[in-house]
Amino acid sequence: MDPAFKRRAFIVCLALVAGLTALSFRLITLQVWDRKISDRSSVPRFKMQVTIPASRGLIVDRNQTVIAQNRPEATLVANLNHLHTVDILKKAVTHRYASQVAGWKSLNDAEREFVLREARKKFVASMSKQELIDDHLAYATEIIGRELRMSSAGLRKKIEQGSARTVVRKGIREDLARRLEKELQERRIQGFNFERSQRRYYPMPTFAPHLIGFKNHEGVGECGLEKWMEEILAGRDGRRELKRDEIGLVNLTEAAEVNPPMMGKHVKATLDMGIQAIIEEELGMAFDAYNAKAGSILVVDPHTGDILAMASRPHFNLNIRENYAKAGTSFAVSAQYEAGSVMKIVAMSAALESGGVTRQTIVDCGWGAIARSGFIINDHHRYGELTFEDVLVKSSNTGVFQFAERVGRAGFYQYLDDFGFGKRTGFPIPGEAKGRIQDRTNMRNFASATYGYGVSVTPLQLAMAYSVLANGGTLLKPRLIDSVIAHDGRKLESIPVQKVGRVVSEHTAREMCLSLEQVVLKGTGRRARVPGYRAGGKTGTAEKWDNKARMYREDQKFLTFAGIFPIHEPRFVCIVTIDEPSGLGEDFQIGGGTIAAPLFAQVAGRIARFVNLTPTEEVPENEDSIALNPTQ
Repeated sequence: MDPAFKRRAFIVCLALVAGLTALSFRLITLQVWDRKISDRSSVPRFKMQVTIPASRGLIVDRNQTVIAQNRPEATLVANLNHLHTVDILKKAVTHRYASQVAGWKSLNDAEREFVLREARKKFVASMSKQELIDDHLAYATEIIGRELRMSSAGLRKKIEQGSARTVVRKGIREDLARRLEKELQERRIQGFNFERSQRRYYPMPTFAPHLIGFKNHEGVGECGLEKWMEEILAGRDGRRELKRDEIGLVNLTEAAEVNPPMMGKHVKATLDMGIQAIIEEELGMAFDAYNAKAGSILVVDPHTGDILAMASRPHFNLNIRENYAKAGTSFAVSAQYEAGSVMKIVAMSAALESGGVTRQTIVDCGWGAIARSGFIINDHHRYGELTFEDVLVKSSNTGVFQFAERVGRAGFYQYLDDFGFGKRTGFPIPGEAKGRIQDRTNMRNFASATYGYGVSVTPLQLAMAYSVLANGGTLLKPRLIDSVIAHDGRKLESIPVQKVGRVVSEHTAREMCLSLEQVVLKGTGRRARVPGYRAGGKTGTAEKWDNKARMYREDQKFLTFAGIFPIHEPRFVCIVTIDEPSGLGEDFQIGGGTIAAPLFAQVAGRIARFVNLTPTEEVPENEDSIALNPTQ
């Protein structure tokens, strides 16, 4: 073969290989590294997905009254990447000029398409990229500003000065978001999308806030039932992929693919919001009238352990939560204090249960004091001989101690344990205190514990202890959750009544109730009487211990009334506690009988009317003229 021909053929082949190699390299560059340059439409090709928030389960009371619910809302977000995409902007700007033609709204599809083509030729075709961006943004802010009642100039400034993702407005009502979404879609406006969410709303935000709790900013239960039942209430978010047309316009109202959310389950609480409203109002008025430091009212069904209502002060608003840092702890559950004479039921019940003691058994109360093991036990008054029942009626410290002596120190402390003191009740809300029982081997501590000192308790523990007497002798766990309910109303799970154990016999419980009725009829609890009904209970006035001074302070007191109502057929137990009332004047005798007992009477009377309890007793004509001065 001619060498010259071979040389020419080699050169041609080399040129072809070099050319094809260069072309291949260019194709790879365009498709991989410079993909945006090769995309003449400048339309991003990624898929757009949005979250469909799961509907959190409701919290309802025992009567299906909604306590916690959801309000769907949306956040409008501007995406600057989309707001600079030319082919996307042209459609909206074209629509802007076309829609200004007279009679636009009455035109049919064909007529509108003609007007759009003319507007595109006349106005849009000659516009620069920056003019398109400015015109589109002016159009968008005009429409959005009108719907959201915001300044279009302010909106534009916010978007132009914002980041790639700028939040235009939060907390938009769902109906308004849907209307605006439709407006943007019809006008071909792009670069804006809605992020959906569910805002938790509490119709009665100051009722039992410590029990209900709330969600944090991440949508997770922060405290109360919202936290305890998080896995039940939460549900699972869904997803949807938004459609795009041939040039990349996002269809805000139609999804290409949807993964639906899973709704959360509903929680039915044992609370009765009607009773809750009563105790919130009464505690609030008392709190203000007595200038108290803290306090609580607790209402329990003694037969099931159901918490019917629980109010604590200080408290906070679930929707606002401004005062949560200072008032986020429930006094009824977390406060532990020496409760005083309301604790005398332990020693007296133990004496009856141990045998050899009846309500008529007499002890010598020592005319004001008795001596034991090198120390003196003082009494409030100079009592001589008193029966078992009169010891409770007059709240004699020396009398109670002598009945406890018959049981013995070890026996008494065993009953203290059996009544549920010194340990948590198992209440399903974080922060419950367990109380404290001082050195059990010390005789002085033993004596003090019999009449309510040296033993720190919570109002909730007191409620469950008095429920023992009201239900016939059994200690129950407090119950706040009744059941879990599906979104279609089916009951998925019921929370059973939980018995801790028998504490005293039915006979002892009944005898104690009869004695507690006498406390209300003629003893320190006379101001707890409810006209038309039989009530029973015990007062407590306990001075607070000052660690610095190493002494009890007479000017700082916990006042308590623990009541059972009605006493012959108990429907509820109510514990009223007021911490450090003040500003009542020198002549006002501060005590459980003068402050806590009347508050119980007011609450019990209102609850009786609320639940339509039939009166069983005649109302004395001189009911309001009884002269009283109880302090214990």
